[in-house]
Amino acid sequence: VLFLDLRTRAEAMFVGMASPVDALVPLVELQEIMSEWDAKRSAYKLDPVQDFVPEVGRRLQAKGLTKADTVVLICRSGDRSARAATRLAEEGYAKVYSVVDGFEGDMSAEGRRNVNGWKNASLPWGYKLDKAKMYFVR
Repeated sequence: VLFLDLRTRAEAMFVGMASPVDALVPLVELQEIMSEWDAKRSAYKLDPVQDFVPEVGRRLQAKGLTKADTVVLICRSGDRSARAATRLAEEGYAKVYSVVDGFEGDMSAEGRRNVNGWKNASLPWGYKLDKAKMYFVR
């Protein structure tokens, strides 16, 4: 099994990561100079990571796996990982799964992500990052 975190590098750095994740492979990333605004999201614009599918392939190969093996994806709340699962299936990946509630889960009535998700289920996670698991632009 290959277990990938699809959040941005900033999310991993400031919110923490699930300990058993094999690698951080962002589906989207903040612009280097955050100069564009996404009014729909009320946040800085995120751009698709053009290297996403090739990086998943590199991480898969590094573990001695193929597109026929299981790939599990996690993001903040399950939206990006669901989209990425579809994209990887279109690329020939046979067994791609999304962690439904993501790392942080859904928003509570108070506006905090503390309803469900990996972190709120007290599954293993931490703030200490392993450089070998991190994504670097190629």
